[in-house]
Amino acid sequence: MGIKKSLSVFLLIASVFSVAAQNPKCEAVFTAYEQNIKSANYDDALVQYKDLKDKCPKVSDKLYIYAETALSYKIEASRTKEEKKEYIDNLLSLYAQYDKSFPGNKNGNDVKKALLLGENAMASNDEVFKMLDASFKSNTKGFTNYKGLEKYSELYIKQFESGKSGITEKDFITRYNEISGQIVFTKNKLSSERDELLKKQETQMLTDEEKQFIADTPVTIDVLTAINENTDKQASKHFTCEKMEQYYAESYEKHKADAVWLEVMVNTLLNNKCLNSKLFQDGAAALYKLKPTAEMALLMGTISQKKNDLKEAVKYFETAAGLEENPEAKANLYYRIAGIFRNSDKKEAKNYALKAAQLNPKFGSPYIFLAEMYSSATAAECNISDFDAKALLWLAIETVKKAEKADAKYKPTVAAVVKSYEKKLPTKNEAKAAGRRKGDQITYGCWINETVTVPNI
Repeated sequence: MGIKKSLSVFLLIASVFSVAAQNPKCEAVFTAYEQNIKSANYDDALVQYKDLKDKCPKVSDKLYIYAETALSYKIEASRTKEEKKEYIDNLLSLYAQYDKSFPGNKNGNDVKKALLLGENAMASNDEVFKMLDASFKSNTKGFTNYKGLEKYSELYIKQFESGKSGITEKDFITRYNEISGQIVFTKNKLSSERDELLKKQETQMLTDEEKQFIADTPVTIDVLTAINENTDKQASKHFTCEKMEQYYAESYEKHKADAVWLEVMVNTLLNNKCLNSKLFQDGAAALYKLKPTAEMALLMGTISQKKNDLKEAVKYFETAAGLEENPEAKANLYYRIAGIFRNSDKKEAKNYALKAAQLNPKFGSPYIFLAEMYSSATAAECNISDFDAKALLWLAIETVKKAEKADAKYKPTVAAVVKSYEKKLPTKNEAKAAGRRKGDQITYGCWINETVTVPNI
C-alpha cells in the first residue's frame, strides 16, 4: 500500500509539474501562431490552432480571434462545397470553444453563428431570426455586430408583416425603437472608443489592432447610419405620426434626459415627416441641449426655418457650420443660409454663397445661385439704369460658367442657363441709346458690388 501511495503522490506531483511546464510551451507556440496569422500564412496557423485549442485553450482570447480570421478567409477561398462546409463547421466549433474558454467575451459569437448559418443556407430565416431574437433579448447592449443588427431588423420586420408571428403593433414599435436605440448606442460607443485611442496615441504607441480600429471606425459608423436609415424606411410604412407620438408621449417625461432615447425618438419622427409634432420639436430642443452637435444644430435650424423664424434658423445654421469639420458639409450649410437670405438681404445671400464656393471648390450650385440673383436684379433695386440692369446678364453668364469649371456635371445646366440669358442680352441699339460702347466699365454698388465691362455687341 505504501508503494502505491507513494506512486500516486509521485504521479500527482509529476502532473502538476507537467501543467506548470506547459505555459512556456503554450506561449512559444502561440507566438509562432500569431506570427503566421499576421503573415497571412493561414494553413500553418490553423494547424497550430488545432494543437493550441486542445492543449492550451486559455492561452489567450486572441487564439480564437486569429483563428476566426483564418477560417473566414478559408471559407471564402474554398473551391468545393465539401471543403467550404468543413471550414464552416470548424468556425462554428470555434465559437463554442471560445465561449467555453472565455465566458463573457465580447465577440458576439452567438450572433456570428446565426449569421454564418444563414449566409450559407444551413438554417432557415425563421431559425436565424429565433437565434438573433434570443441574443438581442438576453444581451441587448452586447449586440453590436452591424451585420447582426441589419439582419435582425430585416427579419423582425418580415416576421411582423407575415402576420403569423404573434408580434403585435405595439410589440413592433417597441422593438423597432430598441433596435434603433441599439444602433445609436453602438455608433456612440465606437466613436467614444476611437476618441480614447486618438488621445492615447498622443503619448503612447498603439498596437496594430488599435490602429486598425481607428481606421475602420468611420466606415463602420457610416454603415450603421445606412442600416438605421434603411430600417426606418422599411418600418415607416407601418407607422403614422399619431401612433408614434402616442407611443413616445407615454415615456417622454421619463426619458427626456436620456440622449440615446431622445435621438431615436427625434430621428423616428423626423424620418416619418412628423415635423409639425410638438413632441418632435420639444424632443429636438432637449436633445440639442444634451448633445449640441453640428447635426443637431442643423436640425434645430430646419425646425426654425419651417416655423418661418428665419433669424433663429440662421443662428442655428451658423452654429452648425462652426461645429462642422467637413469643408463640404460646412459649404452646404453656408449655401443653405444664402437661400434663407435670398429675398430678405441679398448682400448677405451673396456673401454666404461665396463662402460656400470658396470652402468647396467643386461646388457649382453657389455660382448658379449668384447668376440667378444677378440676372433678376431690377433697375429700381440698386438705382441703376435699365441698360445697366440688363448688362448684369454678362456678369450672370460669366458667373454661371464657373459652375461648370467647378464640376463637369453642371455642364448641361450651365448650357441651358447661358442660352436663356443670351436671348435677353442688351442689343447694339440699346447700348447706343444708353451711350455705352465696347470697353466701357459699369461699376455697381449696392449688394452687387461688381464691375462689368461692355463687350463687343
